[in-house]
Amino acid sequence: MLTPITTHRDIAVFRQGRRYLTIAADTLGAIGEKPADHLCAPPELGGRLTARVCLIETLAVGATPVALTALTCNEHEPTGMRLLAGIRAELAEAGLADLPLGGSSEDNMPTSMTALGITLLGACAAPAWRRARPGDGVYLAGLPYVGPEVIAHLDELLTPARTRDIRALPMAGDLLPCGSRGIGWELRVLEREIGLPVQLAAAIAPALLTASAGPATCAVVTSGEAFTLDDMPVMRLGTVSEGAP
Repeated sequence: MLTPITTHRDIAVFRQGRRYLTIAADTLGAIGEKPADHLCAPPELGGRLTARVCLIETLAVGATPVALTALTCNEHEPTGMRLLAGIRAELAEAGLADLPLGGSSEDNMPTSMTALGITLLGACAAPAWRRARPGDGVYLAGLPYVGPEVIAHLDELLTPARTRDIRALPMAGDLLPCGSRGIGWELRVLEREIGLPVQLAAAIAPALLTASAGPATCAVVTSGEAFTLDDMPVMRLGTVSEGAP
């Protein structure tokens, strides 16, 4: 029997006996090499980054990916195969080359815009979340990028490997990937998840909080200690406070 667990995160969580199941999902649209695409980019890259979002959301709560489904809203050959090639490359880079992968494509109708949907099933003994306490620092790992900025900063983005490394740090409390709704949105999610307010640092520019972080290019991290990373920029956004959010 599955019991849904209420969360404000972009991931569905269920209790099943002594373990938990997670379902992460993401979509891609109008990014590719078809005539009506808004941003011209190789389908392989679109497949990689869409899979990456689901992997990051899953790993951020301490779950292990179990199976992935890719729904290609285009013909199987060549667009579907190129999207799948990107997905498989991302899985391999994350150490998940053997992850079961299923899906479907649209071969009955011609399509003029690239589109893809991915769901990822995960499992864990217990979610790694809701750990922040009053006085903990709230940090931003990485920077928000969207559209052409993502392509220009590919080596600087949050990745599944980096997410796994952050999650494994003893000092890391809550880890919330940021996406198209921006950093400010994830800070509000954090507040609702832990039931405590976040006091922002005076130097934080409002534009930073509202900027889209595209395909999970950065993440909010809480820590009871000074938090730094060797391979990503980190800035302190504020502090977890007492009281109600």
